[in-house]
Amino acid sequence: MGKKINPLFFAAAVIFLCVATATAAEQAPRPFRIGILIAQSGPSETLTTKGLRDGLTELGYKEGESILIETKDAKGDRAALKPAALELGGKKVDVIFTTGTRATQAAMAATREIPIIFRHAADPVAIGFVKSMKRPGGNVTGVAALSAETTQKRLEVLKEIVPNLKRVHIFYDSNNAFSRESFAVAKKAAAKLRLDAVEHQIKTPDELKSSISQLQQREGDAIFHFSDDLVDSQADFVFDAARQKALPTMFEGADWAVKGSMISYGANYYQMGRQAASLVSKILKGEKPKTLPVERANKFDLQINLRMANAIGVNIPPEALKKADKVIR
Repeated sequence: MGKKINPLFFAAAVIFLCVATATAAEQAPRPFRIGILIAQSGPSETLTTKGLRDGLTELGYKEGESILIETKDAKGDRAALKPAALELGGKKVDVIFTTGTRATQAAMAATREIPIIFRHAADPVAIGFVKSMKRPGGNVTGVAALSAETTQKRLEVLKEIVPNLKRVHIFYDSNNAFSRESFAVAKKAAAKLRLDAVEHQIKTPDELKSSISQLQQREGDAIFHFSDDLVDSQADFVFDAARQKALPTMFEGADWAVKGSMISYGANYYQMGRQAASLVSKILKGEKPKTLPVERANKFDLQINLRMANAIGVNIPPEALKKADKVIR
């Protein structure tokens, strides 16, 4: 028969193991919690969040271990955006990442304490997100494309590719202050190029579809787009309608040509996500948004969808194709 185990020794061993386990649990750092707030999923949001995740991975964070990411997507339902933001705020996440105007505004309304990092196409100072690019001043900072600065260039590229261009039809959400300002900038830029900017204000997806469906096909017409949550969410419909009506399209943002626009030019959203990852990391390490300068998007691409051009009968000049960062054939 084996030796009997001393009960006192056994009890001491159990206590030791319990204390050791508890100590290890106390010493193990809790994972950081990152909330992502999206007003409406679309190509730009997908690319941005992929860039964010890849950027955090490259910085040494491991999802599921050192960081936990929770995404709230309102799926275009404006009524759902506010409670989604409040839910993230109530869970006390360490940082909230937002894309677009409405998501950022909802996050700002939900909390003044949790750091907010945005990815936005426009000027965040003009919109009221931050006090200045260098010193944001509150709990918000991020990456901005300052799209107004590229509006005239995008119109110039469109006119170069479509030499007989006379009018650009611009559809935008009239409830979106950023979009209203973007139209004013586009109208002024178009006038310099002797183009007519035709305004189409819409408030719902159905209004957008109706407005485009009623568009009369005329020589020299094209659709010109700037970042707008509502229009972005209906991009597939816009591209299908443009194909049927043989209308060239110029979309803002580097990767819209892959999705169906004849031309796209703008900030690379994937790269903006990677830039945002760096800001998120700084926040997680203890820095404050109010002292972290807003970063400018650092990569802009021109893409041309030759398949769409051929489908609607537009002959792209060889010189323009050479300038493109990517040609979809």
